[in-house]
Amino acid sequence: MQEMKQTVQEERFTVSKGRDIGRDEEPAVSVESCFGRDEEPAVLIEKPAIKAAFFDIDGTLFSHRTQCVPESTLRALKYLREKGILCAIATGRHISEMKEMNFLNYGFDAYLTLNGQLCLDSNLETLFGSPMEGDNLRAMVDIFESREVPAILLSKDRMYINFVNNAVHSAHREIHTSIPEVGKYAGEPIYMGVIYCTKEAERPFAEKLQGCNITRWSRHGLDIIPGNGDKVEGIRKYIELNNITKDEIIAFGDGENDIGMLSYAGIGVALGNAEDEVKAAADYVTADIDEDGVWKALEHLQIIVPE
Repeated sequence: MQEMKQTVQEERFTVSKGRDIGRDEEPAVSVESCFGRDEEPAVLIEKPAIKAAFFDIDGTLFSHRTQCVPESTLRALKYLREKGILCAIATGRHISEMKEMNFLNYGFDAYLTLNGQLCLDSNLETLFGSPMEGDNLRAMVDIFESREVPAILLSKDRMYINFVNNAVHSAHREIHTSIPEVGKYAGEPIYMGVIYCTKEAERPFAEKLQGCNITRWSRHGLDIIPGNGDKVEGIRKYIELNNITKDEIIAFGDGENDIGMLSYAGIGVALGNAEDEVKAAADYVTADIDEDGVWKALEHLQIIVPE
C-alpha cells in the first residue's frame, strides 16, 4: 500500500485518488469524514502540529462579493498569530496591489508575491526572489512589445502594461484593483508576466512560452512565471528558512494557481467557492468564503479551539 499523506485529526478518513502534480509527493488522503456512513474507516492518523499557514487572496481571503475580508477570517488570523503560527500570503498579486487593498494592515509575517517568485518579509524587505531569465524572459518581453494582446511585466517595485482594452477593464473590475500604468520595458528584473486573453485564444502564446508555468487567474487572464517556479517553490524556500516541514503547514486556496500548494501542504484546504479541480486537490473542502470558510475549516480541523 502506498504511503499516505498525513492528515489532520484523529477521525475516520477515506483515501482519495492520488494526485499527480509532477512531483514525487505522497498520494493524498481526503479529510472527508466517514461519520454517519456504513463504511469502515480507512486510516487513523495523528494530527500534525501546524507552524505556518499560507493564504491565497482572491476568493480565499478577499471576497469579491463584499469587497472585503470577512470578519471571521480576520478573527482566525488573529487567533493563529496568538498561537505563534506564522501567517503568510501566497498570491499571484503584486505588492502594490496588496497596498491598494490594505492587506499590509493585517499583520502577515511574509508575502509570497507573484506566484512565489518574490518573497518579502513583514517589513517588505526581500527574503528571496527568482526573476525570469533567458528564453523565458525574451519570450515574455517579445509578447509585451509585439502588442498582439495586452500584457503586463512585473518587477519588484513596479507593474506596467503595454496597452489597455476592454478585456483589461473587465478583468480589473472583477478583481477590484487599478489598471497598471502603460510603460516600456527598461531592462529591469522581471518576476512574472500577465497576458490578457480568453482560454480559446491562449494557445499561440502558450507555444511561445513553453519554458514557463502558465496558470489562468480569470476568464480574461494568464499568469506567466518560469517553468521551475510556482507557489510551491516559494513556500518550500520560506519554510526552509524557518526550519518548518511541509507536514507542519496548512494552505488555503480556491483557484487554479493554488492547486500545487494545496497538494504540497500537510493540510490543503479548498474554499467552498473553489473550482472542482481545486477541490479535488485539497485534503478538506470548507464552506464558501462568504460563509466563514476559513474560520470553519480551522475549527473543524481543531486548529482553532473555541473557548
